[in-house]
Amino acid sequence: MIKKIILKGKVQGVGCRGYCARYAGKFAIRGSATNLRDGTVRLIIEAENELIVQKYISSLLSNPDGYMFYGNIKDMDVSDYLGKIDGDYNF
Repeated sequence: MIKKIILKGKVQGVGCRGYCARYAGKFAIRGSATNLRDGTVRLIIEAENELIVQKYISSLLSNPDGYMFYGNIKDMDVSDYLGKIDGDYNF
């Protein structure tokens, strides 16, 4: 299953893409992260099932492993995605 996630908050220039990649590795998710012009970050992720997607999202919001991230995610939009996984930061 492939999802598009738009991260909102202080998410550019603060290590967000690397932070998202670290949690993706923990859950065996592949994907990409791209800084968008409006100050958000777009993630395109491929996960085995919805439970893994939910665990990933929960981890991004709560940072249970204490990964380095200098910003904050205040909100996110999650939707199904039918395109290919592409972006400027692949994981």
